[in-house]
Amino acid sequence: MKKSIGQRLRNIGPAAIITSAFIGPGTITTSTLAGVSFGYALLWCVVFSGISLVILMEMSARTTLATGQNLVDSAIAVAPDNPVWKWVVRAVFFLTVLTVCFAFQAGNEVGASLGLSDIFGIPQPISALFIGLVALATTWIGSYRTLERIMKIFVGLMGILFVITLVTVRPDWGAVLHGAFVPSLPEGSTVNAIALIGTTLIGINLIVHSISCQEKYHSLEDLGDARTDIGINILIGVVITLSIVITSGTVLYQSGISVSSPLVFSKQLEPILGSWARIVGDLGLFAAGLSSAVAVSYTIRSIFSRLFRWEGGSTSMPAKILGTVVIVFGTAIAMFSQTPTQIIVLAQATSGFSLPFIAIVLMVVANNKRLMGERRNRVFSNLVGVIAVGVTLFLGIRNLYNILSNLF
Repeated sequence: MKKSIGQRLRNIGPAAIITSAFIGPGTITTSTLAGVSFGYALLWCVVFSGISLVILMEMSARTTLATGQNLVDSAIAVAPDNPVWKWVVRAVFFLTVLTVCFAFQAGNEVGASLGLSDIFGIPQPISALFIGLVALATTWIGSYRTLERIMKIFVGLMGILFVITLVTVRPDWGAVLHGAFVPSLPEGSTVNAIALIGTTLIGINLIVHSISCQEKYHSLEDLGDARTDIGINILIGVVITLSIVITSGTVLYQSGISVSSPLVFSKQLEPILGSWARIVGDLGLFAAGLSSAVAVSYTIRSIFSRLFRWEGGSTSMPAKILGTVVIVFGTAIAMFSQTPTQIIVLAQATSGFSLPFIAIVLMVVANNKRLMGERRNRVFSNLVGVIAVGVTLFLGIRNLYNILSNLF
């Protein structure tokens, strides 16, 4: 029986976790930095990553519902009797997830602690410790359903605030459209471009999404609900990201302002909030950082519990200990960080560079006739996947080349 729009809306959820995970200090900082430094020139990165994310997440949901397995298990099931393939899949997932989660957690807690510290005028080490304790509490006593509800509320509020700001600052819409649909890389923008893509198109989120879909949905009949969920939540996330780039490009581009701290982003809210902009900006940074820090703990616990088949899944003792280690690491970096912007941008760039490896594994699964049958990929999905892999690999290799050129 065909479901109504209302029924589909009541059954959304997994994609909200993904959107809230990427709407954190990383998105706020890299989007502000892109607007301040390059105006509207890098808007195409957001459009490209948004379209790619929708296609790849649909692929992730479809493979999960068609196989009844999350991406970790279905990737291994592609060649169950091939020990080399199993080793490759586990190694790619292990190294990618570990690297990105530790980097993201540091950036999230740095951003959240800066916002909280500025609101109450307390030392950053104290605010960082508080953030870490709250994240630890959710790791040990929280649940998936609680997390899902928190993410829905947070994403909605952030979306409303930034869209109102976007409309108020009255950007040059012709230049906005040019920047959104005509790709360019101004001199010195490669790191910013890959960070902007990496803050939205996060490879490990494809794994988390498959796990969340496995928990939320039960058969291929739910694929329509999953697609509605993806479309709505990713659209919200992309609109928020575009709004930050556009407003910072309108208000702060060529102003000579230095983005030495994520707190600078609040200045773009001044056209509608005036003297309240800094407080609201601090609250936004704090909330974004905290929700993303909670999401990272959930991410690494969920993936590793499937990778190593821990009984009890993300709530098992090994998973909770691993989540604790990640949070303690992020808290330590946040307490003693002297270069917050660089840490956050580096985390997003790490994510962008790691995407191709997860995307390739996902596409191998989605094209496997034995596992997917008639639900395997069509030409369009493969084309978008190949472009996403190609662009992120190109930017990553170019960035690596620039680093090596400067060194030698």
